[in-house]
Amino acid sequence: MDQQPDIFVSVAEDSADMHAAALVRTAATALPGARFHGLTGRRLRAAGVETVFDLAAHAAMLTGIVRVIGTARQALQAVEASWRQRRPDAVVLVDSPELNLRLARRARQQGIPVLYYIAPQTWASRPGRNRQIARDIDHLACILPFEEPYFRRHDVNASFVGHPLFETLRGEASDPARIAELRSGEAPLLALLPGSRQHVVETVLPLQLQVLRELRRAGVPFRACVSAASPERAAQIAEMLSGTDLPVSIAREENASLLTAADLVLVASGTATLHVGHYRKPMVVMYDAGRVMESVFRVAGRWLLKTPHLSLINILAGSRIVPEFMPFARDPAEIARTVAGLLEDAAWRRQMVARIDEVIAPLEASRASDRVCELLRGLLG
Repeated sequence: MDQQPDIFVSVAEDSADMHAAALVRTAATALPGARFHGLTGRRLRAAGVETVFDLAAHAAMLTGIVRVIGTARQALQAVEASWRQRRPDAVVLVDSPELNLRLARRARQQGIPVLYYIAPQTWASRPGRNRQIARDIDHLACILPFEEPYFRRHDVNASFVGHPLFETLRGEASDPARIAELRSGEAPLLALLPGSRQHVVETVLPLQLQVLRELRRAGVPFRACVSAASPERAAQIAEMLSGTDLPVSIAREENASLLTAADLVLVASGTATLHVGHYRKPMVVMYDAGRVMESVFRVAGRWLLKTPHLSLINILAGSRIVPEFMPFARDPAEIARTVAGLLEDAAWRRQMVARIDEVIAPLEASRASDRVCELLRGLLG
């Protein structure tokens, strides 16, 4: 192997940028001398990666109908121009299959080894992509335990590496003073996690606030605090809360303290459910994909979705251990009744936390970046 391998890395959203940056920092020791360049975000740049194009600044997430198709086309053109001038020894693609499966095809056509980190969730939908994955990707690094055997059944060279979220959470520190402040008061504290992307917050937070109104109408005592994942989301949330008379405050980039203090969490779907699970908190998962998607789902849902559960924590458990209201949540009163039931039933909360622990504990030892570096070393070798 070249003592200074040149590695191209591609991210298209903020979470992928975070996990890729952790990988690059680990590679400084695991792959000494390795040089990285590619499609970056601010964290990869801070880790010293040279930017070919910053797609993460333009796109929240490239999935489904690509809202930023023009920008994605610019990114692909920038990558092709870069590879003509500076052919990498390997390509590391992180999540975002709408973009990165295209890059995988281009890399295969040029004979460049491809490591794909954070597998496309074809076990949930679009299983037809497995043929392309097997053809175009040299090694698939999976972050969920059941994914390795699933992809191997489809002739994909796959390895489970652990979940990168838990590497990040090991460095997450709470503030005892802030925890005490959040816990002050007699009413239970509800943490609202409406997501980290603008369009998700626009969808989920109004639903969560309506649930709070239903709780108040039913006479259920509570206090609530909304998690803002970034300064941009804090400003968005503050604007959405302006004028409300609900007892709701905002926690700005302080999930560790908020989740430690909370009695119950209302959370948007996705990896955030694992974040809540790390703090062993009972939760209710909710998301609403909208009227248009509801019509599509009614017609073709059983063909589009291949899993009986939709929230990640339930998928990993193989059963519904937490209530989930998704992909469509049309009745906030029904969600509020579930929340009220959980607040009243301590035994239910304890049972839920015990089941959450069974799912989360095996993942918390994850050292995904170390394992991905091992796979990358093998690919380069």
